Amino acid sequence: MGRRVRRCRDESGSATVLALGVIVAVLTVTIGGLAVLGVLRAAHVARSSADLAALAAAGDFQQHADPVRACARARRVARGQAARLVGCSVDVGGIASVTTSVPISHRLAGVGPEVAEGQALAGPG
Repeated sequence: MGRRVRRCRDESGSATVLALGVIVAVLTVTIGGLAVLGVLRAAHVARSSADLAALAAAGDFQQHADPVRACARARRVARGQAARLVGCSVDVGGIASVTTSVPISHRLAGVGPEVAEGQALAGPG
């Protein structure tokens, strides 16, 4: 004859607990991944904007030989890339040194830096 399957009351609801555990794990990995991607994106934008701003400053200096004007041009280019110009200098040889910063989005509970910085040099040569 057929055997009767008895359910043990101790296991009722265990699938729900397991499902909740899986959901929490997936959410944790997703949020951590977003935080890492936010940092990587900010670092990439900071470096790219510094490169573009340094090229713009060096090119402007080659045309006008005015470091103040060249750094103003670098500031406009950095702003166009959603970055902030932190530092800019142009030496007498026309080498532009630029530092930009970009805020990091998706930070986890205030852990880690608030901004990513990028530095670049450009000039004749």
